[in-house]
Amino acid sequence: MSVEEMIIKFLRFLVQERGYSENTILAYRRDLQQFFLFYAEYANQVPVELATVGKMAIRHYLGMLSESGLEISSISRKLASLKAFFKFAARQGYVDSNPAALILSPKTKKRLPVVLTEEEIAHAMQLPDADTLIGKRDRAILELFYSSGIRLGELLALNIGDVNFSRLTLRVFGKGAKERIVPFGKKAFAALNTYLDLRKNESGALSLNSPLFINSRGGRISRPSVQKIISAILQAVSEQAHLSPHVLRHSFASHLLDHGADLNAVKDLLGHSSLSTTQLYTHIRIGKMKEVYQQAHPHAD
Repeated sequence: MSVEEMIIKFLRFLVQERGYSENTILAYRRDLQQFFLFYAEYANQVPVELATVGKMAIRHYLGMLSESGLEISSISRKLASLKAFFKFAARQGYVDSNPAALILSPKTKKRLPVVLTEEEIAHAMQLPDADTLIGKRDRAILELFYSSGIRLGELLALNIGDVNFSRLTLRVFGKGAKERIVPFGKKAFAALNTYLDLRKNESGALSLNSPLFINSRGGRISRPSVQKIISAILQAVSEQAHLSPHVLRHSFASHLLDHGADLNAVKDLLGHSSLSTTQLYTHIRIGKMKEVYQQAHPHAD
């Protein structure tokens, strides 16, 4: 089996057995194709034979990526792609062992999440045009992000039937196609109702299988569109960098903890598999407390 055929088989496995998203599959494909282009030149071997790939070649590849200035997080992801691919190939009997298995990922410094203040969030909610369908949609997107803490991919995949308006819950499918039920608040409920009522008046009855959020042509709204819309709104209320839709998820979690929510409960709401991921938000709270202390306590300096 050729390398390209093996890659296709591996990606099909990730879709069918792991439920990975289209964007994740594309990232795996790019990572693997980039490595095998490197290896073909490194080993002077065309076509590449999987069984000849060794640990040293992978180390040299990672070194090349580092020298090119690629961020540590990206190098770690590319190594993870190789580990997963060769693990699959070994299980399928195409290689004797996984040459990437014992290679350690480079240490990364975790960046604290960007979080907006409650006042900035309140300001952002008022910016979409309340007199148009698009403005009502954008307000509903903002409210739902902040009220539920769901990921961008989860919001994009929502259909109208995934919203339980009587119980104020969403049915979302997170990483690895894991289903969870997420609550949302009355302000998001009101914004969704306002948007869907006007949409129904303009286009007729709505199906439960219809996308919850649509573009101006009636199709499901795209990832780049939501990123552009949310980033523009958040830039109008904050001077921080990296103002993506994920900032609303970060703000959701941080504000819950600020108001006394249990860390484990926040973990479940976010759909995190590990508590250590959720604990990043406690570092933000500690940083805020230190800042208040330094400003207010007479013996702080």
